[in-house]
Amino acid sequence: MIKKIIAPALFVLLLLPYFSQAQIKLVRRSLLNGKVELSVPANFKQMSTQALAAKYAHQGQQPAAAFNDAKADVNLVISQTGQTMTPDQIGQYKDFMINTLKHARPDAAWLDNGVKTINGKQVGYFKLMTTAADQKVFAFYFFTILDGKLLMFTFTCPQTLQPKWKTTADAMLASLKVK
Repeated sequence: MIKKIIAPALFVLLLLPYFSQAQIKLVRRSLLNGKVELSVPANFKQMSTQALAAKYAHQGQQPAAAFNDAKADVNLVISQTGQTMTPDQIGQYKDFMINTLKHARPDAAWLDNGVKTINGKQVGYFKLMTTAADQKVFAFYFFTILDGKLLMFTFTCPQTLQPKWKTTADAMLASLKVK
């Protein structure tokens, strides 16, 4: 009798890590006047122009777009910069950003970095865990070039949610198309 109860319970416990890593449903979004396509979580809402202006007023230049979940715990911010860049500078820019952040954020735990070719474009990326005001945060930066200028994507979520979102964040990166 006990074996009949333990076996199903053990099976469910063994599957829990799989379900916690399950990929979130993604939908294709056309951004920046159709020049960029990216798959984002279906449940993410795009911030209005007014909300972007209010939230990012202190930065001088508001992002091109921002998406977040219902609680605004998980965020994706897209910034079209004025910084001129060529494909062969992507790796140098990645290294520069990592070195800059290592000095500015010595508390950061570096998880991964590199440069990949995605849909024909050079894309740099780095992942880190850092401390925010009240919690640790997983940050995943990836960037490429649009019209000769740096295009930056920043995905963030609390460390506690990182296992759930890791696969989805990687899928967003893999879905990037820049025309």
